Amino acid sequence: MAAPMEGKRKSLKICEEVVFASLGGREDRPWNVGVWDAHTGNLLQTFKNGSADYNTLNMIGGECLLASSNTKPIIHVWNMLRQSQKHRKIILRSKLTCLSISTDHKLIAAGIEDKIHIWQVCTGNLLSVLSYGSIEVKCLRFSPKGHHLVSGYRDGTVCVWELQDALSLDPRRMMDHTPIQTFRGHAGEIADIYINLSDNVVTCGTDYTVRIWNLLSGEELKMFELGAPVYSVTMDHSELSLFAGDSLGNVYCIDLQTEMRSSEKSAHFDSRETGEGFICHAIHRAPVRFLALTQNQSRLVSASDDHTIKIWSIMSSSSPLSIVLDDRITNLLVVPIPEALVSPDAKPSLNIPNLKRHIHGTEKEENADNIVINVSSQIPMVKLYGAKSIDMEEEEGSSNKGLNSQHNVSMEEVSSLREKASKLKKMNEQIYKYAVKAIVK
Repeated sequence: MAAPMEGKRKSLKICEEVVFASLGGREDRPWNVGVWDAHTGNLLQTFKNGSADYNTLNMIGGECLLASSNTKPIIHVWNMLRQSQKHRKIILRSKLTCLSISTDHKLIAAGIEDKIHIWQVCTGNLLSVLSYGSIEVKCLRFSPKGHHLVSGYRDGTVCVWELQDALSLDPRRMMDHTPIQTFRGHAGEIADIYINLSDNVVTCGTDYTVRIWNLLSGEELKMFELGAPVYSVTMDHSELSLFAGDSLGNVYCIDLQTEMRSSEKSAHFDSRETGEGFICHAIHRAPVRFLALTQNQSRLVSASDDHTIKIWSIMSSSSPLSIVLDDRITNLLVVPIPEALVSPDAKPSLNIPNLKRHIHGTEKEENADNIVINVSSQIPMVKLYGAKSIDMEEEEGSSNKGLNSQHNVSMEEVSSLREKASKLKKMNEQIYKYAVKAIVK
């Protein structure tokens, strides 16, 4: 056993880039998330005890993998370090439709039905809940600069949210956040979103189109119409080439230099023809769900419903490196090898807490005897602990004639709240006694 383990460690140290992929289906599979060497295609490690739904697998802090269950309101967390708990579950109120991590790994954004929930990673505090209409959220992406969040919806709408505004803790504005831009060019469900360093947003959908928008101005810069629904899209770092995968298994390589110089705002590409400005690679036999480029931008990684991952040169797709799996692929990540895989015995530095259900600062206090009162800016916040503290504050209030009437009103509110809490406590005791008697009988 020692020799294979030693060989595996050497492979990990030599490896520079890895491919993470998750499989759908049952949660009791031998493994649900795998890691492969992006250069050789060798399987390096697997993670089990949980499924990963489409558009939810993310790596955070180079230590943990997060993904939403495909059947339950659960986020699965896998830790790649040996000293940490290998797998745990975070229970949520409803099932997620998509999940994304900010580029600085400080925020988690999740689509839950028609709303976007944003949590702080280090505390688990729910910082904001964003809503645009009543349409289900299908895609979420943070901008590379970390200033914006882009969301795609089932009806084809794309919204741009400014994080500085969305994360405002002003209680008067918590339910009043609106997107700074709304793109309405698509006529079908948004399948994928890519944002480049120039603040251009690339979107694709089931309406057969790929569209490029300016994130700040909202202008639609270009529209490409393909011959089938488009499920995946990406772009190289130089922003010279655009790649799109369709439902027929084709991957289009579009020359942006040629197309952007054209005065036409739209272009139509047919996979049966060879035209100027694009190449069509028939690389898969089923819809291409995910696309990603390697670090050196010379190879493309594609994942399809034909249960294969293929790593191939963007110059030619004739001899791809194929990884054959036994179930549908639900997520794909191509990243530099995490330090946690190279040094699994390192001390953990990341602890992901449970994610809270209420916006931070708005939860009701669980302990009725610990009540915080916010009064005017002229009077400091008063914190009361039990009846004795209330009596002391009332004595101080009566002796100090300089206090305004708002403080007296606050004391009356506290007394009313305490009376209600006392009544609720008595009612709970009566219900409990009745239940015990009923059980004994």
